[in-house]
Amino acid sequence: MSELRLAQRMGRIQPSATLALTARAKALRAEGNDVIALTAGEPDFSTPDAIRASAVAALQAGGVVDRYTPASGLPEVRKAVAGKFQRDNGLNYAPDQVMVNCGAKHSCFNLIAALVDEGDEVIIPAPYWVSYPEMVRFFGGKSVIVDTSSTGFVLTPEALKAAITPKTRLVLVNSPGNPTGAVWSREAQQGLADVLKGTDIAVLSDEIYEKLVYDGEHVSFASLSADAFERTITVNGVAKAYAMTGWRIGY
Repeated sequence: MSELRLAQRMGRIQPSATLALTARAKALRAEGNDVIALTAGEPDFSTPDAIRASAVAALQAGGVVDRYTPASGLPEVRKAVAGKFQRDNGLNYAPDQVMVNCGAKHSCFNLIAALVDEGDEVIIPAPYWVSYPEMVRFFGGKSVIVDTSSTGFVLTPEALKAAITPKTRLVLVNSPGNPTGAVWSREAQQGLADVLKGTDIAVLSDEIYEKLVYDGEHVSFASLSADAFERTITVNGVAKAYAMTGWRIGY
């Protein structure tokens, strides 16, 4: 047959710059160079022994992962995630409102697939994680990039309001931020929630770095008000908090 033809949407996206630079750093190390890689966002220590031992014990016991499991995650896991959200974030999600995915990136991908139609706009504060606009572009959406370099890498209510159009479908919130490390205060996020009140705009709150806060506090966007809770899909996972990046578990 002739060369395999890819879907046209594949031409919309670019390879991950993060993965490309990570591969380059590994290659340089293999050549004997002393390299400090500020690329992939992952802890520099191994998954704790207790977590690994628990996983091994579950595999050896059998009866769970050797049979088909629900695509949305094991009921026990979804219940545990709902408990984490309530305990750590003040969010009262029911287990059936939780979906377990192959990492937070997969969660973001699924969410954008479910919400963004061709021509819809997604507001993304910059600097941003490189995969956000690529996922939006893949589904035919348009990224509206809002620079935050002059406001401490925090999206302001004024900037958000100016970026909203009749085509706005989704606002992306990422605190603590990648790559800036900025932690958005409760007051800063409340200002954004006030702007969105009365609109049909959804919020994707990517909180995968929530445990890496060393000054101030982490605030979940959905915890700000009943209105914020209703419009927000919270994305998190175990990768950063528990040094489990290779396990690919997000929710």
